Amino acid sequence: MTETAADDDCVGLDTLAGARGSTDGDAGRAAGAARRRRVETNTVEWVIAALLALLLARFLWSLVANENLLPGAVLGHLLHPDVLAGVWLTIRLTALVFAVAWAIGLVAISMERSGNPVLSGIAAAYVWVFGSVPVLVQLLLWSNIALVFPDITFGIPGVHIDAVRLVTPVYAAIAGLALAMGAYAARALPGGDRLTALGDLLVTTLQVTSLVSVLSITDLLGVVQALEERNHLIIPLLVVAAIWYLVLVTAARGTIRLARLARAKDQARRR
Repeated sequence: MTETAADDDCVGLDTLAGARGSTDGDAGRAAGAARRRRVETNTVEWVIAALLALLLARFLWSLVANENLLPGAVLGHLLHPDVLAGVWLTIRLTALVFAVAWAIGLVAISMERSGNPVLSGIAAAYVWVFGSVPVLVQLLLWSNIALVFPDITFGIPGVHIDAVRLVTPVYAAIAGLALAMGAYAARALPGGDRLTALGDLLVTTLQVTSLVSVLSITDLLGVVQALEERNHLIIPLLVVAAIWYLVLVTAARGTIRLARLARAKDQARRR
């Protein structure tokens, strides 16, 4: 090897080493900048968290110290017999509507996927109509269905059913909620985790049952409103209703979570 070639090789090695050192330096600077950004972000997040915690503590204290809330009245009505009866009716209504809505949703999904244009069109129209009209409006329509069909015959000669006697407030509530939530199920069940969709359906059904109070049904909210008319404890009784709905919804979500964990463990064992 000539001296010139050796010098060229040394220059090449020096250049390569310099480029590698430059790359390492750039990576180090980038890592340092990323660490500084994380520190800055964490600092901002902790400042925001501290402010929110102070505001939350101040709000909770204002609730505890507020004489207008009447905590004694709240505690005194949490286990009131009428309130417990309303809770039990809400649970039963939720379970029934959930089961019917689930079945309706599965049927609608099967019709949409059938490949028959008539069946899929009917299913799509059902989901569109009952999934678009507000649930409260549907309940009011069902409760007044006798104004449209006072005499129900089902097209059978000799059959005459008085719609006023047939469509009671409870039946109107079940029909309105089940059809509305069936459309919700038809949209929610096909995609993603089926168990998660069922959990959302259950919780949403539980929440919308509060609307049946407009039909003078003595569910949880209906009972609370009836008690309000007797003793005028509006805010304390609404707090009672809110606490019970928190308990029921939390229990429903907890049940779904336990079912999801059990399924995950079962799948892990099968692997």
